Amino acid sequence: MTLLIIVIVLALVFDYINGFHDAANSIATVVSTKVLSPFKAVLWAAFFNAVVLFLCQHKFLGFEFKVADTVAKIVKTEAITMTVILAGLLSAIFWNLLTWWKGIPSSSSHTLLGGFAGAAVAKAGFGVLADVGKIYITLGFIFLAPLIGMILAYILTVIIMNVCKKANPSRADNWFKRLQLVSSAAFSLGHGANDAQKVMGIIAAAMLVFANTASKDDYAKHTWTHVKTAYKIDTAYYALDSTKLSADTIDGKAMFMAEKSNFEKKGKAKDKNYIGVKGSELATIMREGKEFCIAPQASFVEISKLKPKKDIADIPYWVQYACFLAIGLGTLSGGWRIIKTMGTRITKVTPLEGVAAETAGSITLYLTQFFGIPVSTTHTITGSIVGVGVAKRVSAVRWGVTRSLLVAWILTIPVSGTIAALMYWLLNAVL
Repeated sequence: MTLLIIVIVLALVFDYINGFHDAANSIATVVSTKVLSPFKAVLWAAFFNAVVLFLCQHKFLGFEFKVADTVAKIVKTEAITMTVILAGLLSAIFWNLLTWWKGIPSSSSHTLLGGFAGAAVAKAGFGVLADVGKIYITLGFIFLAPLIGMILAYILTVIIMNVCKKANPSRADNWFKRLQLVSSAAFSLGHGANDAQKVMGIIAAAMLVFANTASKDDYAKHTWTHVKTAYKIDTAYYALDSTKLSADTIDGKAMFMAEKSNFEKKGKAKDKNYIGVKGSELATIMREGKEFCIAPQASFVEISKLKPKKDIADIPYWVQYACFLAIGLGTLSGGWRIIKTMGTRITKVTPLEGVAAETAGSITLYLTQFFGIPVSTTHTITGSIVGVGVAKRVSAVRWGVTRSLLVAWILTIPVSGTIAALMYWLLNAVL
């Protein structure tokens, strides 16, 4: 339990750091164009970072918890231990603080994913990576997210400049300053939906590991060897033919038991003999050389009464609120070093260009969130800012700064993964 608490606290610390590290993403342009003061800008961003939680909970406007689901499943269940998660978090925190100190807008998202995957690979090799297809997509979007943001921002800037070329400059500037409030709010929604969910996925994995370990302690008095949970939290319930089910008493608790092969993932079953149980309540044990699934009798219900839910719904509400609160508080702390890089060093941004960049970034984040792809909000808005700079003229972009950012982006996953692997080996020797 102590290690679980440490992991949850560190996860929320990372979430807080993510907030002030990535605060620049959504407020750099409104600050640099003087639409809002720095203090008002972070309040604005923090508010919309928090609002997105309720949008996700109610699946409003397409916001869901798909990104958290992807993160929780990035490595196979058997490779996830508290030590793996702890090593990944320590690596992510270290790299985030280092890049913040240097004023480099690196990706908190890829830092966390790289750390988590790196520690798992150190434990059990590259075979533990669960969904290679999703991993390739995530890696691909290191480049695709900023590219999409850049192209959209370029197109929007060209369109807006042509539409407004005959408008009174002063009047148009005032209108775009107002519109920038809307575009920065939209980007903050995307930032909150994408980034806070990653930490929720990590905490979900930690709670699953703790449940497995607790089960092991419960069954330690028996000759059975606990292996792992049969299925991690899943999108469906598992059905079992009750005629193949046997009852047993374990440490005074009434349990149902059946061979693992008899369990089927189903939402419904026409056969009246079928009963169901949530995958998160199953544990796997070995007995006489065979693998059995066991669960408390009270957890079984008739299939007809079951309503399959998204697996993220099984994460307690306090975890959801804590994650979004942490990132909101982090945003309130600001990230002034990175704001300077994002708002002025890449290219000088006007209110018109700020609207175009933030709108392009918002669209990119919304689409990737909808498809459950964990992308970097930092990469996305940076690409968008480059896009508005190119729309003016290619020389308006400080390509030297852009190249240094690109190098940092490419290094983030391998470096954080390597640090996490070293952390894992160290922690494994100590704990």
